Amino acid sequence: MNPPVWLSQLHRQWQARRGKRVEQSCREFSQPWLGLLESVGITSAEDQGNATREVEALAKAGHLGLKRHRYRTYLIERVTLPLTQEAWLRGLFGASASHDLLAASLDIIAGFSQTGHPRFPNEWTNLCATLRLTFSQGRSLRPFTWTHPATLKKLLDTIHALSSRDWPPSTLIRQASVAIGLDSKGLERHQRTFESGLARLFGTATPLKSLGFVGGESHVELHGPVCLHFADGTKHHFDGLSQVLISAADLARCSAVSTRAGHLLTIENRKTTFRQFAAANGDHSTLLAATSFPTQAFRDLLEKLPASLPHYHFGDTDPAGWHILLKLREATPRLVLPFQMAWRPAATPSPLTPYDRQLLPKLLAAPLLADVHREIQTIADRLDRGDFEQETLGLPCFVRPQQTTPLLTVVQASWSP
Repeated sequence: MNPPVWLSQLHRQWQARRGKRVEQSCREFSQPWLGLLESVGITSAEDQGNATREVEALAKAGHLGLKRHRYRTYLIERVTLPLTQEAWLRGLFGASASHDLLAASLDIIAGFSQTGHPRFPNEWTNLCATLRLTFSQGRSLRPFTWTHPATLKKLLDTIHALSSRDWPPSTLIRQASVAIGLDSKGLERHQRTFESGLARLFGTATPLKSLGFVGGESHVELHGPVCLHFADGTKHHFDGLSQVLISAADLARCSAVSTRAGHLLTIENRKTTFRQFAAANGDHSTLLAATSFPTQAFRDLLEKLPASLPHYHFGDTDPAGWHILLKLREATPRLVLPFQMAWRPAATPSPLTPYDRQLLPKLLAAPLLADVHREIQTIADRLDRGDFEQETLGLPCFVRPQQTTPLLTVVQASWSP
């Protein structure tokens, strides 16, 4: 027989107030009787009479307590749950005791702590220790919670799997999801939760795209004059458009890409910096492309643009930003020159993340980054990323340095390139 709806509501209220506590309560839980009934829509005299008979039967059995009006004793003012009956209420609704949930969650953390981590052992040990201490105090640490051990295990499993391998750039997010044992949409469905867990591990915001993931079919976002040439002799011009999105399929299908611009300037920050540069690129003398780690679509673009087109890249100057420059250089035989990329001191130092510390030796050993070795070495020597975000350089404008074709640059009163 199903419990009365008012008793289900009492259980929900108790669970919200007391059910997640590790320590033993010292006072019995109580609720106003009429307020409890009205909260579940029991308002008619007949229904309230039936509910009164139900609660009186449970009180006679010793499961609940009743506090009646001082003079009109037939009126119930409050219903109480004795401390000794909390286990009965949990069992009635199939809920586990909080101390059992906590013990199960601590066992899960102990297991993960013993397993260790192949790439970030110290960070993993620290995360497990922090969770163990926080949970032992009866608190949770978002997105991790001790009240749902099965969810905790799944989340730790996923965070461990995501961070245990060096994912190739442009890995499809659904492909990665299947590779770590989730369904194809698992990572996308709970992306914020997994990113929050990675941030707890690394001590800094870690979006899935920073692991090299891309979603769906890749495309290239451009600003400036560009024309696709096809094998049948047809052409498709995009000149004059404020924003151009070319799919991987179209880039794979075309035989060549041409432009009347004098330079290609790739920009890491698509949402802000790319749009600012596009607004300043009034004469379309520069072909702008938004990219971080090069996707297959972007590799096709580089392959089919004229080999003589100068290529500059404007990115952040933290280790991840230099890593993107390395991947761009690996993707094309064309020389890719850094644009406005120099280590700058910040008002407040920006300490290295675990990901930065692992990445720096790889960058310093890369022959393709020999010309920017000093900038990267500065980060390693100072253990400081500095003022690395390209947005802090200010708004772009056109300048005409000693070169044949104008190129966009950025100006800022407090810093000059």
